[in-house]
Amino acid sequence: MLTKMLMEIFQAIIEDPTIQRMLGNYDLNKNKDKDVEQMMDELGLNAEQRAKFREAYKDYQKNPNQSYEKYKYKYEPKSDSPFDKFDAYFNKFEDYAKETEEKYGKGTGDWRHREYAKYRNQSNESSSNSQKKSSFVSDEEKKHLQSLELKEGATFDEIKAAYKAQMKKYHPDKFSDPTQKKYAESLSQRINQAYDYFKKKFDQK
Repeated sequence: MLTKMLMEIFQAIIEDPTIQRMLGNYDLNKNKDKDVEQMMDELGLNAEQRAKFREAYKDYQKNPNQSYEKYKYKYEPKSDSPFDKFDAYFNKFEDYAKETEEKYGKGTGDWRHREYAKYRNQSNESSSNSQKKSSFVSDEEKKHLQSLELKEGATFDEIKAAYKAQMKKYHPDKFSDPTQKKYAESLSQRINQAYDYFKKKFDQK
């Protein structure tokens, strides 16, 4: 009986790219009640390929888990992350294409996987640029952060708390000396402007 683990073992031992694709497209759910011989008939394998399949199947029957480790594909993804899977399959098809051209000559390799790599790189660049744009802090914002004595990336709750603390500290009514009072008024004005700026930015009323 065919199993997913057995199919992965077969994919690991066979080197023919055509057979690899056929195994990858083989409908296991539809054919799981068939045996290995029937599968090999359907794939049209030659005597040498059948011998490899039979040897792997014999090992599998003795100890499925141990045989899986023995034949585990060298391009197995490091994790379930889509990026790790992409890298594993890219390396797999890269080697296939190189081996094909070494055997059958230049131009025979299938390099379509590189187009997907370009798309991924473009997507990563777009994502990176988007993050850079979203994290960009204007000179005006830096000025308002400085007025509130805050660092870049502050949340609105932090901004609100800083605003209250600064107003409590520099409210003009706290000062009787004309010079100090005038300075406090100037600071309070800047603090209020900064708070108004961030209220608009964070859509707060």
